[in-house]
Amino acid sequence: MKKIYLLVILAAALMVSCNSAKTTTAQKKAQAEEILLPLDACEEYAMEKPAKRAAGVGTHFKEQTATSIAQAQARANLARALQTQIIASTEEFGGSHELFSADGTSSENATDQSAKASDNVTAFAKENIKGAVVVKKTRYKTANNQFKVYVCVEYQEEIAEMAAKVAKKLTERLSPEQKLRIDWDQKKFEEKMKEVMGDYKGVTQGE
Repeated sequence: MKKIYLLVILAAALMVSCNSAKTTTAQKKAQAEEILLPLDACEEYAMEKPAKRAAGVGTHFKEQTATSIAQAQARANLARALQTQIIASTEEFGGSHELFSADGTSSENATDQSAKASDNVTAFAKENIKGAVVVKKTRYKTANNQFKVYVCVEYQEEIAEMAAKVAKKLTERLSPEQKLRIDWDQKKFEEKMKEVMGDYKGVTQGE
């Protein structure tokens, strides 16, 4: 009886050992399949100051077209970054819905007003990065003879200047009624914007 019991224990231990070995092998295989993809120099440069810079990439048989695509993508990414920063700075004033919906008194439902606020803050962010310039560019020739171009764009104002610019423009677009309703304070928003931009680490995909 003791021998049978011992055999059962040994069999169970052997099964656990085999399963553990299989798991370890599977983990090693998965790790071996992971490939670290290096960033382009423009992407690295953008990440040094994510609150002010953004990178983009374009591929085309014509270099100028590839460059234009890369610039458009970089500017869109920069606008998206600024949009994220603006939204984060509006929380103390009721959020972006209060600041960017049409007038806050229309009969539109909440979904429509939220969509309108989102569109408005996107347009507002794009308007504020118009002065961004290309500060770095790299180009490659692909195996199928296309040009692959990376660019990094940056708006030239310092964080304090950009925060003041955004606060001023936002103040100008608010009606007197909106300012009263949300207890608007331009200086307070400006300081919050500087804080958010200073702490900003970048936008992730799908955010």
